[in-house]
Amino acid sequence: MNLGMTRRYDALCEHYGMTPSRNNRGVAHENGSIESAHGHLKKTVRDALLMRGSAAFDDLATYRRFIDEVITAKNRRAAARIDTERAHLQQLPDRRTSDYEEVIVTVTSSSGFTLRKVFYTVPSRLIGHRLRVRLHDDRLDVFLGATKLTTLVRGRSSRAGKHGHVVDYRHVIHSLRRKPMALIGIVYREHPVP
Repeated sequence: MNLGMTRRYDALCEHYGMTPSRNNRGVAHENGSIESAHGHLKKTVRDALLMRGSAAFDDLATYRRFIDEVITAKNRRAAARIDTERAHLQQLPDRRTSDYEEVIVTVTSSSGFTLRKVFYTVPSRLIGHRLRVRLHDDRLDVFLGATKLTTLVRGRSSRAGKHGHVVDYRHVIHSLRRKPMALIGIVYREHPVP
């Protein structure tokens, strides 16, 4: 927490008659009230997956519905406590907070960039440019300055730590035309065009 935030936090605590407390650096168990609930939720999801019999889902939307059902069932048990707190909540802000992380990447000579151990291709006209990428949980929104260029499907690296890739051959096909048999040894050969 920076100094300004610390002062505001202290002022709020004083206004509401509360005593602020601090976590000591390097003492992990002091986050127990937050980490404990997180651990319980992970255990609940793990148990629901065991009851379901499979952790495989057809698509992201199906997985999200499953998680929503698990959390709704868990919240139903705490409905009385939630209703008690709801009476004291303030109105939501007019605007949503950002649900993405913004990252700057540079397009390499291979017409792509690597982000979070995943290689993504973009049109070759962007080689050498610095792009602003909004990293969502399911997609990447790619900007050059303030202009949105494209949206890419978000890729994931493998559990073994191997790099992943999201390759759209339309981005690089012009250079492949000049190299007969260029796709024979390429690692992305089996990767479908999105």
